[in-house]
Amino acid sequence: MPQESKLALIEAAPVAPLSAPPQVVKPDPKKSRAAIKRCCAAWQRAFDAYMEGREGDGFNEIFAKHEAGPVYCKAMPPLSDYDGIRDFIACAAHGILIDAIPEKRANQLLYAAQVALAALHLEPKSRKSKSVPPPPLPKNTPLRGAIVVHHLL
Repeated sequence: MPQESKLALIEAAPVAPLSAPPQVVKPDPKKSRAAIKRCCAAWQRAFDAYMEGREGDGFNEIFAKHEAGPVYCKAMPPLSDYDGIRDFIACAAHGILIDAIPEKRANQLLYAAQVALAALHLEPKSRKSKSVPPPPLPKNTPLRGAIVVHHLL
């Protein structure tokens, strides 16, 4: 395909306009570092607990690392809000770098973070804002299944 026709295809491709400017989020590196420290501390406790009373040979260290990996993952922050997702990704990346998380598990964790982030962006605006109570019923509207008591004066 000639170069000119490639450019024509690219230029003709429809581009969806942005409905709203992207939200600016100021990351707080201190929170991410705290989450990583919590995960590393959990890993170290599990590693030390396994190694307690055992010789520090290579086999025991391999088994201790294997036992400490799931503990690292359990200490990761929940995927409940943007900060939690960001810290979760930071912990996952750090866990991959220090070999606390095996490759197959890392793929699963990062995919979970991706899904959570997508769900966060798709959350209905009514749930993001404060919930508004339903309007009150008119005064003379009978309620289904309610016991109506008439006061006699």
